[in-house]
Amino acid sequence: MTRPEDAERAAAYARGLDAGRIEQRLQGHDEHLRRINGSIDAMTEALRSLTEELRGNVTLFSANVTAGRRDASERDRIAAARVEEAGIVESQRTVRWTAWQRWFAVVGAIVLVVNFGLGLYLAFGR
Repeated sequence: MTRPEDAERAAAYARGLDAGRIEQRLQGHDEHLRRINGSIDAMTEALRSLTEELRGNVTLFSANVTAGRRDASERDRIAAARVEEAGIVESQRTVRWTAWQRWFAVVGAIVLVVNFGLGLYLAFGR
């Protein structure tokens, strides 16, 4: 028969085996959790990097939009200044005719047309 000490040793041995299995499983879980934490840390760092890159791109895009608006307003201002300058130059070059000068030009044009018609008539009428 078995002695109580043998039974106690067998029970202690079984407890030791169970404790070893539990310890081994816990070590496996610890390693798994370390890998998960490492993955989370890597993901956090990747997100941080992506956030910084996104901020940089947004800043660059915002600067380009602002520069585009500034360029457009600058172009509009330059165009308005040139139109104004052209208007000033045109008004300086434009000759204003008085009423008698206009009548004289109209009468002269009529005389020219009549003389040209009379010249054609005499040239081809004979």
